[in-house]
Amino acid sequence: MKRTIVLVLFAAACGSDNDPPELAPDGAVPPIDTPAGCDPATVLPATYRPIPTISAGLITVTNDTGVMSGTIDATAGGTMNAPDRPYIYLDLRTGTKVEASDLDALGATSWDIALKRSSLRVNGGDSGPGNRKLAIVQAATLAEVTSAPMTGYASDEFATADCMLDMLPGGEPRTAFGEWYEYEPQAHTLTPKPEVYVLERTNGSRTAFRIVTYYGDPTMPMRGAYYEVAWKQLP
Repeated sequence: MKRTIVLVLFAAACGSDNDPPELAPDGAVPPIDTPAGCDPATVLPATYRPIPTISAGLITVTNDTGVMSGTIDATAGGTMNAPDRPYIYLDLRTGTKVEASDLDALGATSWDIALKRSSLRVNGGDSGPGNRKLAIVQAATLAEVTSAPMTGYASDEFATADCMLDMLPGGEPRTAFGEWYEYEPQAHTLTPKPEVYVLERTNGSRTAFRIVTYYGDPTMPMRGAYYEVAWKQLP
């Protein structure tokens, strides 16, 4: 189905890479006048609105006997520049970056997950046409997850039935990843919860994905949104 994208511009909150996720000044999102049955992309706040360029972020991956690990640069230029920068898109089967803009991704089935600052999305539901679903498994390590759960899968749903934004406390659109981190307000740091995310595709293949840290840049230890991650394909 053809999508109509409405880009909404308003001032973005400023701060450093250690600031909390991109909150609007009062934590609210201005109402957007959209018709019934609107495109979910039209309810996204300015910090996460679709951007018609491809992310300059890089993905580095190594494969060690079936477990892929590496880093994903989802810094998007830092908190001040993030509103004008796109998500970075990843194919977990190949471990490669998908060269797509946010506008391309709205109609593409090639990507599995997308990242931008503290916002994580799955290619399904309100985020894209890929019909991917995600289940959250309580596990501190990837090795603990040896098979996929039978139930508990959900798609991204950040647009309510009356076409309003459903967002997490940090201001991100609510997705199947949920509130994946613990926020420490004094240090302004994000710590991944002890969870593993199992992504399911329409062909039945499943991938277990874990966020190791939000601060994975070895040259800048407190650089936020430089994810260290690991994942593996499940039987």
